[in-house]
Amino acid sequence: MPTREVEQRAFLETYWRCLMVEHDWETFASIVHPDCVVHYPGNHFLSGDHVGREAVVRLYQNLTKLGPATGAFIGELHDTVHSDSHCCALVKYKIVVGPGMEIEGDAVGVFHLQDGQMTEYWLLERDQKMINDIFNMGGKALLAGGAKTNMALGAGTHPLALARTLRRVARIKRGKNKRML
Repeated sequence: MPTREVEQRAFLETYWRCLMVEHDWETFASIVHPDCVVHYPGNHFLSGDHVGREAVVRLYQNLTKLGPATGAFIGELHDTVHSDSHCCALVKYKIVVGPGMEIEGDAVGVFHLQDGQMTEYWLLERDQKMINDIFNMGGKALLAGGAKTNMALGAGTHPLALARTLRRVARIKRGKNKRML
């Protein structure tokens, strides 16, 4: 295995372990370059460009509060792809939106690395509208320290997001969730 691929695999394993298993922010910060830029997609309160190690670590801490730490996001590192200039993480996940209500998703994370540190990152979601809906309905309430049940508060202020999410759940239960909404 070429040296560059070994470096990239080691980075991706550390990245995943820090974020999804251990929530180890000290180690995570060590693999983020001081001038790193994370391009986080979407139309919600966390989307945009996050510049610098401190901003990137804060973004990921908030994302962890929204998902892995609450059990609302269950992720699997499906595969990795490597080239001379990029490495990619192919991720499959489930978002638990309520009792017996899960939505599956797929994403690709594209990384630029330098000396074992992330210098730039792009996240590409298969269904960005679904992520926007979930974050807009309950994200801020969860970040403020609320429980998963606080999603209902956000649903009242985002009725279209709620309707689309319920439609997704119904399609999944009928086995017809083959397309994005």
